[in-house]
Amino acid sequence: MIMKTFNLNLGEAEMRRIKTIGPVFGFVFLSSIFCVLSLITSGQQVEAEVLDFDFTYTSQDTIKEGLLGDTIRFHSRLTNTGTEADSYFISMTENPPTPIQWWIWFCSGGVCHDTTVTLDTVYLPVGEWDDIFLDISPQEISGEAKVTIAVTSQGNSGLSKSITFLLAVRPDIPVTDRWGLLILISLLFASGLYLILKKLRPIRTSSS
Repeated sequence: MIMKTFNLNLGEAEMRRIKTIGPVFGFVFLSSIFCVLSLITSGQQVEAEVLDFDFTYTSQDTIKEGLLGDTIRFHSRLTNTGTEADSYFISMTENPPTPIQWWIWFCSGGVCHDTTVTLDTVYLPVGEWDDIFLDISPQEISGEAKVTIAVTSQGNSGLSKSITFLLAVRPDIPVTDRWGLLILISLLFASGLYLILKKLRPIRTSSS
């Protein structure tokens, strides 16, 4: 009878121990699952925070010729090809400096600037583009203009692209010189025609 009482008391102790350890084990198990899920979720958040900044900057006309007094326009396009909206620095550089009499300005984001402003900023959502124009108006003297427009991403400062535009203006022939040249060409043509007719005339006479 005493042994049975001892065994019964021992069974109750084990039950109390099981009841005590059970919640602790369950808490540890659930905590482990929570930690694993947290690591997976944090990993996904890190991947989501990796932003992709990218763009294209292209132009179909980079070399042109013009005349004094004309305004020659160069067109280029900036396109946000990344997965995030971005802002871009637009800079203009003359290399070497163009004739001081010439007028130069560039337009980006719908706003135009002369040479006193060489830096602008343009914001583009994903997939959007902006047309950038470079206008050069040569005045008084002939020469060349070599202008570089560079675009740099603000989201990724290491991402930069540039295009160099070249305009050549040849010396213009004055109007008086044009008339003189035209008269000279006419005289040469008349002289050549006279010599040809003079050579053909004896042949016609002899045949008759």
